[in-house]
Amino acid sequence: MVGFMVHSADIQDRDDAPDLLKSIRHRWPWLLHVFGGYAGGKLKRRLKKIGRWTVEIIKRSDKAKGFEVLPRRWVVERTFA
Repeated sequence: MVGFMVHSADIQDRDDAPDLLKSIRHRWPWLLHVFGGYAGGKLKRRLKKIGRWTVEIIKRSDKAKGFEVLPRRWVVERTFA
């Protein structure tokens, strides 16, 4: 396991992600890339303050109907669920 945090349901994953990544930074310094479904620049701005991270936003197609499996989105949640 790389790391985990438990928070209340009223906190968005994108808002708590920097705290999680900051907590694992020293143990796993070679981790530099984050996959996620986090839209917007707020996460990227916060990550710049804690290290050299790249963020790859995995978006669902606007043409998709219903559930669609997206590669690399929520990898950790799917792995440990």
